[in-house]
Amino acid sequence: MKTKPSDGKGQLILGRVYYDRTHRKMVYDIRFPEHEVWVMRDSMAYTFRDNELVRTDQINPFIESTVFHKCLEGKLADFGLKDTYYKVTKVEKQDDMVITTWSPPPNFIFKGSVLTSSIDNLLYGVVIMDEGEKVLSRQIFRDYKLVSGLKIPTEMIQVMYVDDQEIYQTITLSDIRINNMRNEAFYNHPVN
Repeated sequence: MKTKPSDGKGQLILGRVYYDRTHRKMVYDIRFPEHEVWVMRDSMAYTFRDNELVRTDQINPFIESTVFHKCLEGKLADFGLKDTYYKVTKVEKQDDMVITTWSPPPNFIFKGSVLTSSIDNLLYGVVIMDEGEKVLSRQIFRDYKLVSGLKIPTEMIQVMYVDDQEIYQTITLSDIRINNMRNEAFYNHPVN
């Protein structure tokens, strides 16, 4: 994962990610820049160094919005929006791309729309906008690989706009395994 805020000071993180769909738990085995293990479950994040818990944080639950979860649930094509309160309000075609506008119901807390684009029935992009149609974030999904019958994007690029600053994040996946029976210790990493 590479992150680059607008100030130009980037960060590189290398490691492995383990996702347990049954328990909705993600474990990051970080190797660079410092060896750590991050465990995310429900609304909690735990950081371990040398098998010692060094930090516990409350976070917004995000597991079900990850690419890993959406791929395994078969919901990546529409970014999981079909199973939400969002409704399709517009569909247009531009060359080989289909762009769908998803709008929330009038009484919804978040008033902004979400645009998804797909090429050959594979999710290509997601744009999240606020009520005034200002872009809050953009994501691009590309370089899909077929793994155990699932098409999984191996490169995800996100641009977030915070306080008129752009933050870039690129996630690159390799050596993807589905129903991996090895490394059980990571899938079952204990958290208190």
